[in-house]
Amino acid sequence: MKYFFYILMIFCVFSCQEAIQKPEHILSKEKMAEIIADFAINDQSYTIGENINSENATRFILKKYNIKGQLFSDSYKYYMTKPDDLKDIMDQAQELIKAKDPKAEAYINKKLKENPDLPPQAR
Repeated sequence: MKYFFYILMIFCVFSCQEAIQKPEHILSKEKMAEIIADFAINDQSYTIGENINSENATRFILKKYNIKGQLFSDSYKYYMTKPDDLKDIMDQAQELIKAKDPKAEAYINKKLKENPDLPPQAR
């Protein structure tokens, strides 16, 4: 029984480690929010205009912030394992979108009323 307890303690210690280790280079929450806001605005433009190349628009956004796609991807994967941080990032991105387009606030609020249980990354 004594050994079972020790094994259980060791298991608990190892299971409490992070699901994904924090990347050596990671984007700040603020930078992630800015990029996600730009991606959301770009995505909306893509659904409105048929002749917009989304791949080129994505490259443009990454170039605007002078980052590689891999850095953004690694940072996003890491923040996906941190629900509270991700919620903060998405909320900040929403505020940036609202600041850039005041009409967006009514649309966002309408969608949140329709689907109040949406996870932050789906807003």
